Amino acid sequence: GLGRFQGVLGWSSVGQYKNEVQKADAQYGPIYEKFAKMPLNEVAANKEAMEMGKRLFLTYCMQCHGSDARGSKGFPNLTDADWLYGGEPETIQTTIAEGRMGMMPPYGGQPDVIGGEAGAKEVANYVRSLSGLSHDAAMATKGKEKFDKVCVACHGPEGKGTQALGAPNLTDKVWLYGSSEATIVETITKGRSNRMPAWKEFLGDAKVHILAAYVMSLSGKAGEQK
Repeated sequence: GLGRFQGVLGWSSVGQYKNEVQKADAQYGPIYEKFAKMPLNEVAANKEAMEMGKRLFLTYCMQCHGSDARGSKGFPNLTDADWLYGGEPETIQTTIAEGRMGMMPPYGGQPDVIGGEAGAKEVANYVRSLSGLSHDAAMATKGKEKFDKVCVACHGPEGKGTQALGAPNLTDKVWLYGSSEATIVETITKGRSNRMPAWKEFLGDAKVHILAAYVMSLSGKAGEQK
């Protein structure tokens, strides 16, 4: 309704944005490139880099992981030592750059596999027993039989998970969606699907490098040598 006339100077909001981005890249690009050449452990120990990493995190990551990086239901806490895919520097960087797609298959429509909701409750009680939560011992015994036939493929024979698959450790106190029997039954019957977006194309390698170092620092891994 207002037309597309850009005035004598050809101004547009898109053009202004591009100009501002170019100016920012010219000013800060060399700084990012300096840190891009440094090992992640050194970047994570650099105060200037961590200030930059914090600003990047608050701009692009806090929407899911929270401003304190402690996550929320369905979004991992980045300040603890629990890692779905591994906490090594190069693994963290790969996660940010390339993203992740996690999927727990739904077994509710496969009564012959789990045994319907009743079977899911048995498995849920066994899963709760793995981390020392209150459970029905008789149901847990039956649940272990089903776990050993179906769930072991991803979570391992001891339920400690498989980082190569992003399958969580079921023996600790960390729960992405909650540890109640009802929540675990829901996870078993309906499945879960999580996606971590890939940031490499949008942010570029240098910014991803600093972000990875910042995430390392959140979990106390800044001084570690890998």
